[in-house]
Amino acid sequence: MEIETLSMTLGQKLKDLRNSLKSTDKKWTMEFVARSVGVSSGAISQYEGDLSVPGNDVLLSIAKLYGVGVNELIDPDETPSTETYKKKKQRWNGDTVSPLLPYEKTKLYLANLPDKEAELYIPFYDVEVTAGNLQLYFDDVEETPEGYVYAPQYRGCIMCHVKGDSMYDRIYPGARLYVQQLPNKKYIDFGQIYLVVLDGYRLLKYIQPHPTDETKVRLVSHNQQYHFWDVERVDILNLFLVKGYENQNAM
Repeated sequence: MEIETLSMTLGQKLKDLRNSLKSTDKKWTMEFVARSVGVSSGAISQYEGDLSVPGNDVLLSIAKLYGVGVNELIDPDETPSTETYKKKKQRWNGDTVSPLLPYEKTKLYLANLPDKEAELYIPFYDVEVTAGNLQLYFDDVEETPEGYVYAPQYRGCIMCHVKGDSMYDRIYPGARLYVQQLPNKKYIDFGQIYLVVLDGYRLLKYIQPHPTDETKVRLVSHNQQYHFWDVERVDILNLFLVKGYENQNAM
Protein backbone atom coordinates (compact mmCIF):
# COMPACT_ATOMS: atom_id res chain seq x y z
CA MET A 1 0.00 0.00 0.00
CA GLU A 2 1.43 3.34 -1.01
CA ILE A 3 1.22 6.23 1.40
CA GLU A 4 0.41 9.53 -0.27
CA THR A 5 2.64 12.41 0.79
CA LEU A 6 0.69 15.62 1.14
CA SER A 7 2.30 18.71 -0.35
CA MET A 8 2.69 21.76 1.86
CA THR A 9 1.24 25.10 0.90
CA LEU A 10 3.31 28.26 0.95
CA GLY A 11 1.51 29.42 4.08
CA GLN A 12 2.20 26.16 5.90
CA LYS A 13 5.88 26.37 5.02
CA LEU A 14 6.16 29.94 6.25
CA LYS A 15 4.42 29.09 9.50
CA ASP A 16 6.51 25.96 10.09
CA LEU A 17 9.77 27.81 9.41
CA ARG A 18 8.92 30.60 11.82
CA ASN A 19 7.74 28.22 14.53
CA SER A 20 10.87 26.12 14.10
CA LEU A 21 13.03 29.17 14.75
CA LYS A 22 10.75 30.33 17.56
CA SER A 23 11.20 27.01 19.37
CA THR A 24 14.80 28.01 20.15
CA ASP A 25 14.48 31.80 20.06
CA LYS A 26 11.28 33.44 21.29
CA LYS A 27 11.84 36.63 19.28
CA TRP A 28 10.54 34.94 16.10
CA THR A 29 7.03 36.31 16.39
CA MET A 30 4.90 37.50 13.49
CA GLU A 31 5.67 41.04 14.60
CA PHE A 32 9.45 40.44 14.41
CA VAL A 33 9.22 38.91 10.93
CA ALA A 34 6.94 41.73 9.78
CA ARG A 35 9.37 44.43 10.98
CA SER A 36 12.32 42.60 9.42
CA VAL A 37 10.80 42.44 5.93
CA GLY A 38 8.88 45.72 5.97
CA VAL A 39 5.23 44.61 6.10
CA SER A 40 2.53 44.55 8.77
CA SER A 41 2.08 41.67 11.20
CA GLY A 42 -1.40 41.24 9.72
CA ALA A 43 0.18 40.57 6.33
CA ILE A 44 2.39 37.83 7.84
CA SER A 45 -0.70 36.29 9.43
CA GLN A 46 -2.44 36.26 6.05
CA TYR A 47 0.59 34.72 4.34
CA GLU A 48 0.83 31.95 6.92
CA GLY A 49 -2.90 31.33 6.72
CA ASP A 50 -2.84 31.12 2.89
CA LEU A 51 -5.24 34.05 2.76
CA SER A 52 -2.89 36.08 0.56
CA VAL A 53 0.38 35.60 -1.28
CA PRO A 54 3.42 37.85 -0.72
CA GLY A 55 4.79 39.75 -3.68
CA ASN A 56 8.12 38.77 -5.20
CA ASP A 57 10.12 41.35 -3.25
CA VAL A 58 8.55 40.39 0.07
CA LEU A 59 8.89 36.67 -0.64
CA LEU A 60 12.58 37.12 -1.42
CA SER A 61 13.06 39.09 1.80
CA ILE A 62 11.30 36.39 3.83
CA ALA A 63 13.39 33.66 2.21
CA LYS A 64 16.60 35.54 3.02
CA LEU A 65 15.46 36.14 6.58
CA TYR A 66 14.74 32.42 7.10
CA GLY A 67 17.89 31.33 5.27
CA VAL A 68 16.11 29.23 2.65
CA GLY A 69 15.76 29.40 -1.10
CA VAL A 70 12.70 30.91 -2.77
CA ASN A 71 12.26 27.70 -4.77
CA GLU A 72 11.89 25.77 -1.52
CA LEU A 73 8.96 28.00 -0.63
CA ILE A 74 7.09 28.02 -3.94
CA ASP A 75 7.67 24.38 -4.95
CA PRO A 76 4.94 22.26 -3.28
CA ASP A 77 7.20 19.19 -3.38
CA GLU A 78 10.11 20.91 -1.61
CA THR A 79 10.29 20.91 2.19
CA PRO A 80 12.45 23.81 3.36
CA SER A 81 14.78 23.43 6.31
CA THR A 82 16.16 26.02 8.71
CA GLU A 83 19.50 24.20 8.93
CA THR A 84 21.05 26.69 6.50
CA TYR A 85 19.86 29.54 8.67
CA LYS A 86 21.19 27.92 11.84
CA LYS A 87 24.64 27.52 10.29
CA LYS A 88 24.62 31.15 9.18
CA LYS A 89 23.54 32.20 12.65
CA GLN A 90 26.56 30.51 14.17
CA ARG A 91 28.93 32.23 11.72
CA TRP A 92 27.30 35.59 12.51
CA ASN A 93 27.86 35.09 16.25
CA GLY A 94 24.16 34.75 16.92
CA ASP A 95 23.08 37.95 15.18
CA THR A 96 20.39 37.79 12.52
CA VAL A 97 21.28 39.65 9.33
CA SER A 98 18.13 41.30 8.01
CA PRO A 99 17.45 41.24 4.28
CA LEU A 100 17.83 44.39 2.22
CA LEU A 101 14.40 45.88 1.70
CA PRO A 102 13.49 47.58 -1.62
CA TYR A 103 13.39 51.37 -1.48
CA GLU A 104 10.02 52.27 -3.01
CA LYS A 105 7.83 49.76 -1.13
CA THR A 106 9.65 50.23 2.15
CA LYS A 107 9.43 54.02 1.90
CA LEU A 108 5.63 53.77 1.70
CA TYR A 109 5.57 51.35 4.63
CA LEU A 110 7.80 53.58 6.79
CA ALA A 111 5.61 56.61 6.06
CA ASN A 112 2.80 54.93 8.03
CA LEU A 113 4.94 54.02 11.05
CA PRO A 114 5.51 56.17 14.15
CA ASP A 115 8.84 57.98 13.99
CA LYS A 116 10.35 55.85 16.79
CA GLU A 117 9.67 52.70 14.78
CA ALA A 118 10.58 54.11 11.36
CA GLU A 119 14.03 55.15 12.56
CA LEU A 120 14.86 51.49 13.27
CA TYR A 121 15.14 51.04 9.49
CA ILE A 122 18.44 52.46 8.28
CA PRO A 123 19.27 53.45 4.68
CA PHE A 124 21.58 51.29 2.59
CA TYR A 125 23.88 52.85 -0.03
CA ASP A 126 25.63 50.60 -2.52
CA VAL A 127 28.95 52.45 -2.46
CA GLU A 128 32.55 51.38 -2.15
CA VAL A 129 34.63 52.41 0.84
CA THR A 130 38.03 52.65 -0.82
CA ALA A 131 37.67 55.39 -3.47
CA GLY A 132 35.30 58.15 -4.48
CA ASN A 133 33.47 60.95 -2.75
CA LEU A 134 31.34 59.52 0.04
CA GLN A 135 29.79 62.75 1.27
CA LEU A 136 27.90 63.13 -2.00
CA TYR A 137 25.99 60.00 -1.06
CA PHE A 138 25.58 60.64 2.65
CA ASP A 139 25.25 64.43 2.97
CA ASP A 140 22.89 65.11 0.09
CA VAL A 141 19.36 64.66 1.48
CA GLU A 142 18.00 64.34 -2.05
CA GLU A 143 20.15 61.29 -2.76
CA THR A 144 18.04 58.11 -2.87
CA PRO A 145 19.33 55.05 -1.02
CA GLU A 146 19.24 51.61 -2.61
CA GLY A 147 16.92 50.42 0.14
CA TYR A 148 16.61 49.88 3.87
CA VAL A 149 17.67 47.39 6.51
CA TYR A 150 15.84 46.72 9.76
CA ALA A 151 18.67 47.21 12.26
CA PRO A 152 17.48 48.57 15.63
CA GLN A 153 20.94 48.01 17.14
CA TYR A 154 22.36 50.51 14.63
CA ARG A 155 19.81 53.29 14.93
CA GLY A 156 21.09 56.51 13.42
CA CYS A 157 23.62 54.73 11.22
CA ILE A 158 24.03 54.25 7.48
CA MET A 159 24.82 50.90 5.90
CA CYS A 160 27.18 50.27 3.01
CA HIS A 161 29.31 47.40 1.74
CA VAL A 162 33.04 46.93 2.13
CA LYS A 163 34.73 46.28 -1.22
CA GLY A 164 38.35 46.76 -0.24
CA ASP A 165 40.63 44.50 1.79
CA SER A 166 42.57 47.05 3.85
CA MET A 167 40.97 45.75 7.08
CA TYR A 168 41.32 42.05 6.25
CA ASP A 169 41.22 39.74 8.15
CA ARG A 170 39.07 41.60 10.65
CA ILE A 171 36.58 43.07 8.20
CA TYR A 172 36.23 41.05 5.01
CA PRO A 173 35.50 42.36 1.51
CA GLY A 174 31.72 42.19 1.03
CA ALA A 175 30.94 42.80 4.70
CA ARG A 176 28.07 44.99 5.76
CA LEU A 177 29.37 48.14 7.38
CA TYR A 178 27.32 50.28 9.78
CA VAL A 179 28.71 53.80 10.16
CA GLN A 180 27.61 56.93 12.00
CA GLN A 181 28.65 60.37 10.86
CA LEU A 182 30.53 62.46 13.45
CA PRO A 183 29.38 66.09 13.61
CA ASN A 184 32.76 67.24 14.94
CA LYS A 185 35.92 65.95 13.28
CA LYS A 186 38.10 67.61 15.93
CA TYR A 187 37.57 64.97 18.59
CA ILE A 188 38.80 61.52 17.52
CA ASP A 189 38.81 58.42 19.69
CA PHE A 190 42.17 57.07 18.59
CA GLY A 191 42.39 53.35 17.92
CA GLN A 192 38.81 53.03 16.66
CA ILE A 193 37.90 52.10 13.09
CA TYR A 194 36.66 54.99 10.98
CA LEU A 195 35.46 55.58 7.47
CA VAL A 196 37.60 58.57 6.48
CA VAL A 197 36.60 60.76 3.54
CA LEU A 198 39.35 62.70 1.80
CA ASP A 199 39.34 64.49 -1.55
CA GLY A 200 38.92 61.61 -3.99
CA TYR A 201 39.16 58.85 -1.38
CA ARG A 202 37.12 57.10 1.25
CA LEU A 203 39.15 54.79 3.42
CA LEU A 204 38.36 52.24 6.11
CA LYS A 205 41.16 52.63 8.66
CA TYR A 206 42.19 52.81 12.28
CA ILE A 207 43.03 56.40 13.21
CA GLN A 208 46.15 56.84 15.33
CA PRO A 209 47.81 60.06 16.58
CA HIS A 210 50.74 61.26 14.55
CA PRO A 211 53.95 60.70 16.55
CA THR A 212 55.38 64.20 16.01
CA ASP A 213 52.77 66.52 14.42
CA GLU A 214 49.44 67.32 16.12
CA THR A 215 48.07 68.78 12.90
CA LYS A 216 48.16 65.31 11.33
CA VAL A 217 46.73 61.86 12.04
CA ARG A 218 47.93 58.46 10.95
CA LEU A 219 45.62 56.12 9.04
CA VAL A 220 46.50 52.49 9.70
CA SER A 221 45.19 49.33 8.00
CA HIS A 222 44.50 46.03 9.73
CA ASN A 223 45.95 44.32 6.67
CA GLN A 224 49.71 44.49 7.16
CA GLN A 225 50.29 44.60 3.40
CA TYR A 226 49.15 48.23 3.44
CA HIS A 227 51.48 50.98 4.61
CA PHE A 228 50.18 53.64 7.02
CA TRP A 229 49.17 57.00 5.63
CA ASP A 230 49.75 60.36 7.37
CA VAL A 231 47.15 63.02 6.51
CA GLU A 232 46.45 66.58 7.57
CA ARG A 233 43.47 66.87 9.91
CA VAL A 234 42.10 69.75 7.81
CA ASP A 235 42.08 67.48 4.74
CA ILE A 236 39.49 65.16 6.32
CA LEU A 237 36.23 66.13 4.62
CA ASN A 238 33.98 63.73 6.49
CA LEU A 239 34.37 61.21 9.27
CA PHE A 240 32.20 58.21 10.10
CA LEU A 241 32.68 56.00 13.14
CA VAL A 242 32.25 52.29 12.41
CA LYS A 243 29.59 51.11 14.87
CA GLY A 244 29.47 47.53 13.61
CA TYR A 245 30.02 45.15 10.73
CA GLU A 246 28.89 41.71 9.53
CA ASN A 247 31.25 39.49 7.58
CA GLN A 248 28.64 37.88 5.35
CA ASN A 249 31.07 36.51 2.79
CA ALA A 250 32.73 34.43 5.51
CA MET A 251 29.80 31.99 5.62
